[in-house]
Amino acid sequence: MEEILRCEKISKVFVVKDFLGINKRKVKALQDVSITLNKRIDLGIVGESGSGKTTLAKVLLLLVRPDSGSVYYRNTDLTSLPDSKLRFFRNNVRIIFQNPYKSLNPRLSVEKTIKEALFPKKTDPGMIEEILIQTGLPADYKHKYPHQMSGGERQRVAIARAIAGSPECIIADEPTGNLDATTEVHILKLLDGLKKTLGLTFLFITHNLKIVVSFCETIVIMYRGCIVEQASATQILKYPLHPYTRVLWNQSSFINPVEEYKDREGCVFLFGCPYRKKICFNLQPELKEKEKQHMVSCFLYE
Repeated sequence: MEEILRCEKISKVFVVKDFLGINKRKVKALQDVSITLNKRIDLGIVGESGSGKTTLAKVLLLLVRPDSGSVYYRNTDLTSLPDSKLRFFRNNVRIIFQNPYKSLNPRLSVEKTIKEALFPKKTDPGMIEEILIQTGLPADYKHKYPHQMSGGERQRVAIARAIAGSPECIIADEPTGNLDATTEVHILKLLDGLKKTLGLTFLFITHNLKIVVSFCETIVIMYRGCIVEQASATQILKYPLHPYTRVLWNQSSFINPVEEYKDREGCVFLFGCPYRKKICFNLQPELKEKEKQHMVSCFLYE
């Protein structure tokens, strides 16, 4: 397998202030997270709000620097490089953000938005039109501005910006999260088509497990900054191991009790798990291989 992107033991802590700006608390957004994205093997990152998946996306692009750990692009340690030396990487690994209403500059036309993504490459007269047509938009949309388009059309422009310049990898951070169900289906079909025609590799981030198992070959389940399960889409579909993965499959609306947010030791899913043992209150289980290429962080399997 040809490795594109890898992170090793990434940790990130944010300091959050209360509304008065007086009291502070530390939030562990990522805890010793390691993943590898290989060429043409799409990877899905799944978890609810607060799981750390968006922070992971930003760390992988070095939009947010980790507190510890390293990010590698084709075995080059990116965390050792200043931002000024990362253009080569960001031209080859692009991101589609969740909210097309916020991710596009309202002052830029579609044409200028895509040209910015192509810089410093020179653009041929028909290049912008070709990119728009690839994403299912008419060529004359290059003259439009974000406020003149629907949410689905804006997201197509965001996708056009991401594929401009022929990157090899796309990080899609909840790309359908702000769209209605019908538009979501169309955008997923578009991404799947681009994946095949352009030879792209996706890191697909979502809270919807049922979407990602049809799009990605490998699935990573995250909860409160930790990876709790990792396996092929087939294994996750047929035999989910972690109790939290089963919650996601059942589409349960899981609300954590207040106690879970206190700074404490123990399993991150302690207060949501019906199978917790005494050891779960004191230790976070390691991510271990239970079956071939099926990893899980749970004391049920030790």
